[in-house]
Amino acid sequence: MSRVTAIAPGREPEAAAEAERTIAWLRLALIPLIAGAQSLPHPNPEDTAFYVAVGVVTAYGIAALAWTYTRPVTPRFMLGATVLDVAAITALVALSGGAFSQARLAYFLVPVAVAFRFTPALTAAASGATVAAYVTQSLLHPARHQSGAGRFIVVQVGFLAWLGLAAVLLSALLERRTTRLSELAAARRRLITDALTAEERERRSLAEGLHDHAIQNLLSARHDLAEAGGASPHVALERADDALAKTIGELREAVFELHPYVLEQAGLPTALRALAQRAARHGDFRVELDLRYERRNPHESLLLIAAREALANATQHARATKVSVSLAASENEVRLEIRDDGDGFDLRDLPKRIAEGHIGLQSQRERIESVRGTVDIDSAPGRGTTVSIRVPA
Repeated sequence: MSRVTAIAPGREPEAAAEAERTIAWLRLALIPLIAGAQSLPHPNPEDTAFYVAVGVVTAYGIAALAWTYTRPVTPRFMLGATVLDVAAITALVALSGGAFSQARLAYFLVPVAVAFRFTPALTAAASGATVAAYVTQSLLHPARHQSGAGRFIVVQVGFLAWLGLAAVLLSALLERRTTRLSELAAARRRLITDALTAEERERRSLAEGLHDHAIQNLLSARHDLAEAGGASPHVALERADDALAKTIGELREAVFELHPYVLEQAGLPTALRALAQRAARHGDFRVELDLRYERRNPHESLLLIAAREALANATQHARATKVSVSLAASENEVRLEIRDDGDGFDLRDLPKRIAEGHIGLQSQRERIESVRGTVDIDSAPGRGTTVSIRVPA
């Protein structure tokens, strides 16, 4: 069975890492409480060994916290951290005074922590292991012979069992909600994909209609004007020919915007180069290209559309003097970056811009995320804008 099955289905790696970081902070915050509880009266405490153990557990807590910020949080790490938590708490409780130690309350951390990490079955197993660890150290500690110790241990076991059951129910609830959210996200991706497919089909049909009929008719009209004018055309015919030439150029621009055939025929780098050069002419800026890409990718049309939107923003709003476009591919992803040196904007104003109808970049984000890609925007007033796009290879 895959190690990934240790985690509740649908819990993404970043969400798991966030939960593990939270638990790591809670673990560190618990250690001073355990150390402070040692000042309370306990039967048969082992003070020296206890404080040595506190030092070891603190080092472990710091190391676990650092790991969650610097290394991948894998199911194996999470399972190992749970085992170490139970062992560390058991050692501290045993050295502090056994079943009567205030440190016993630290056992409550384990069921709560595992509920956010694992499936209900593993949560139940971890909760059972916690109860077993408490009972074992209680029965082995000299304090078990004190009056009322048995009843005290039974009550504590009851509390731990109740908390374990609550943790299992919480884990089941989180699993159901996560599964439902995953289903909704999958349905959303399918709807976006269907909408994009329909839009692309309509854009292609319109582009073909303009190219095969409207442009051809205008070219034919120019030919007829040339024949009618002969060697000395009337000035009105010249004006009409100029208007037709301008209209044909505008229609060809529109056809390229609707469906850049160069993408299919020559590939993404050539299409990006043509798109960037057109934008540079319209925006009167210098463009730098770094297109290290020699393969094909099923998401090339999405990348080209996103690049067109970013270049359009640079042309219309940024007042940039230089725009750089870079494209590169690794084994797992394709990376596209458009950077300009224009006015930039405050990212906190982005929701307001979207509310005002400037939805271009947001719509591209929706499209890219529908194929499990990412769009990152970095901008600030006077510092230009960088749009970074990544899609799976």
